[in-house]
Amino acid sequence: MAGGYYLALDIGGTKTSAALFTREGEIAGDVVLVVKSETFRGEEVVYQNIKTLLEDLMRRQGVASDTILGIGVGSPGPLDTKRGLIIHAPLMKWRNFPIIEHLTADFRFPALLDNDGNLGALAEQHRGVARGLRNIIYMTVSTGCGGGILINGELYRGANGGAGEVGHMSIDPGGIECPCGSRGCFELYASGTALLNNMKTDMAAGKRSAVFDLAGNDAEKLSGRYLDEAAARGDAYALALYRKEGYYLGVGLANLFNLFDPEMIVLGGGITKGRRFFHKTMMETLKERSEQPIHDNSVRYSEMNDRVVLHGAFFLIREYIEKTPS
Repeated sequence: MAGGYYLALDIGGTKTSAALFTREGEIAGDVVLVVKSETFRGEEVVYQNIKTLLEDLMRRQGVASDTILGIGVGSPGPLDTKRGLIIHAPLMKWRNFPIIEHLTADFRFPALLDNDGNLGALAEQHRGVARGLRNIIYMTVSTGCGGGILINGELYRGANGGAGEVGHMSIDPGGIECPCGSRGCFELYASGTALLNNMKTDMAAGKRSAVFDLAGNDAEKLSGRYLDEAAARGDAYALALYRKEGYYLGVGLANLFNLFDPEMIVLGGGITKGRRFFHKTMMETLKERSEQPIHDNSVRYSEMNDRVVLHGAFFLIREYIEKTPS
């Protein structure tokens, strides 16, 4: 391949993905490589996984480092985007990790870091279900819950770059203790991790469900896939757990509508694959709690699925490179 390509990296608590983009914003060869993040093994192991992933991708696509114009990186926050630091990703147990310094030292091309929620918002505004809208919020519901806010067409990062940490809205001041130091944080109730923890607790308490049967009554094998399958069979426990998910999502979304009055909130992340089981409860709760008018298109689901942050990372780095004097 000739030069003039961009790399995009999406670092998640469970998995990390990478893709090579053309200048026009297409994923070269429609190839996205994915590896396990292995956050439990520590930040240096996670970084080595990232480095190997990028090297494998460039090798597969037949490009060398000097043919890459730059790389955009999405990560959970809080972040210091100016210094390229992952300050504190509680569910990943990272603190002050200099990801951009590592990447530029190893690959010798420009690299930019931003919150995965911000990048999701960029992607949805540029080519997603919110295309052309100027006031939107993107929220990912995955290992944790992150967000990105666009106000008047521009990303709102806040005074210290930490805006959009929707997962750490406290919806129960006396609730579950969060690794961030607070209590009752939204992502402790509405994320994939929250669903998994509920399932593990209920299995240990002796509750009965097709979810547990599918997992062979092994807590380590519990997954969203089994929850979806059980719900599709009409399993009462699975459906009740999804209604609980819908309730908490509705509470969080109502807070966001009341604070920002966006044209649309776009939901992404792995948990949205089960939306047919929680959407009705979520919208009912949202309408009950929102001071803003809510209609059917007030909440949409990303159609870019697992690639939304990659697309946002591409738009981030392309804009930077195109605006930087050569």
